[in-house]
Amino acid sequence: MTSDTRGRAGAEAATGADEPTPRPGDAHRSDSSDPAEQAAPRRRGPLPLRIRQALPGVVLLAAVVQLARPIGDPDTFWHIAAGDYLRETWTFNGPDPWSASATQPWRLHEWLPELLMSVVQQALGLPGVAWLLPLGGAVIGLTLWRATRASGSLLASAAVTAVALAAMSQSLSLRPHLLSFAFAVAFTVAWLRSAQDGRPRWWLIAATWVWACTHGMWFFGVVIGVVALVGIALDRAVALRQWGRLALVPVASLAAAAVTPTGPELLLSPFAVNEVTQFIEEWMPPSLKQPGFLFLLLLAAAVVLIWARTRQRTRWTEVLLVGLAIGLALLYSRTVAMGAAVLAPVAAMTIQRLLPEDPEPRTRREAGLTVGLTALGLVVAALVVPSRAAAPTWGANDLDTRLAALPQDTVVCNDYGVGGWLIWRHPNIRPTVDGRTEVYDAGYVRTHIDFERAAPGWQGYVTRNGCRYALLGKDQPVVEALVAQSRWTVEQRGAQYVLLRAPQ
Repeated sequence: MTSDTRGRAGAEAATGADEPTPRPGDAHRSDSSDPAEQAAPRRRGPLPLRIRQALPGVVLLAAVVQLARPIGDPDTFWHIAAGDYLRETWTFNGPDPWSASATQPWRLHEWLPELLMSVVQQALGLPGVAWLLPLGGAVIGLTLWRATRASGSLLASAAVTAVALAAMSQSLSLRPHLLSFAFAVAFTVAWLRSAQDGRPRWWLIAATWVWACTHGMWFFGVVIGVVALVGIALDRAVALRQWGRLALVPVASLAAAAVTPTGPELLLSPFAVNEVTQFIEEWMPPSLKQPGFLFLLLLAAAVVLIWARTRQRTRWTEVLLVGLAIGLALLYSRTVAMGAAVLAPVAAMTIQRLLPEDPEPRTRREAGLTVGLTALGLVVAALVVPSRAAAPTWGANDLDTRLAALPQDTVVCNDYGVGGWLIWRHPNIRPTVDGRTEVYDAGYVRTHIDFERAAPGWQGYVTRNGCRYALLGKDQPVVEALVAQSRWTVEQRGAQYVLLRAPQ
């Protein structure tokens, strides 16, 4: 807790207090059809109140509309196929049904959004699936708005939401991980509230179950809780007995994750990709050349600088959560967005301490503008995706006819990036690799990389998999090697890929 009254009030709002009660001296302020607005002046700061109230919605409108684009994420396609497979079989674990080379069992631990993608594709086609990306952006944006307004003014909320979305931008693609970012924001706010009032948020247990059925990053919800518990202990904010009650939440959350349809094996799923992360670009450390990473560093630097220059005491809970956010951002490119999700609620709370006025009360007009402008963005997205996203921008689409004519269960040595597209588009083909890296062992992935590079011994990869065809990027070294050294023939060339056939 801080000794500064205004800072303490901001912290209480951030940690779950109800709408701020108007001060007695505010009774003279302007009339409004919204009673809550009677507690706020029409003009505070550089912009009129109504303009400030529209700012969060304008940020979300812009974010949602720019996400209305064709499907270009290679993993989107196998997620759709997974939903189709689940609807047909209702099998959550078992041998891999698609790849000719999978060595590990396949577990559908992201089955909820995959079912949604499958149903939407059946009803509305690819444009409907593409619209799910703006919808996911809207969910993330509204969660950020709600979280940042809990402790920040309209200006602070709009600014932090915009920067957080920019930090997440490189990960805003059509995959189930979108919902992990919204969950991370909500979990962070919930634990900040528990740090303030000492009350467990038992709903986090049920939320963890849903998150565990949604994406493999569900365990970060437990991590956020553990980090917050350490901070609460260091802050001596609650009695030991109450702290013990709070500690039951992450423990019970782990138990909840163990009883999803995937079963207790889900608890080990976060470690399934550890062996192959060294081969995947998004699992590499981030670079200063990545705009999203720079935006996160900018937001984190602002928080740390404010802490350094203010005389207010900063709670350990906030310090450790910011440390977690920075650690996530430095760990992998893939976790920069998770770091932004954890950082945003603390950043809004911290930045508000610099502002001369207390946060404006949240009003029906603000909520209406924010939700309404976000909904407008979704409507605009729905109008443009039929023309923008009728066909995917990923895959060997210009080779469709020839690929569809291949015999059932034809094994194709394929480029890594096109494997998920083959699973979705051509069920007659059995690819040798795809984006579901957890079903392949590290040694096999290494041999595939050597194959694409035409490194010494690459022929063994072809022999082991029994490939009769190959679908590869036209500039990959192995294309020339297959033709020159193994007498494969070019069946058909496309704009990006080439289909080759083994000698008869």
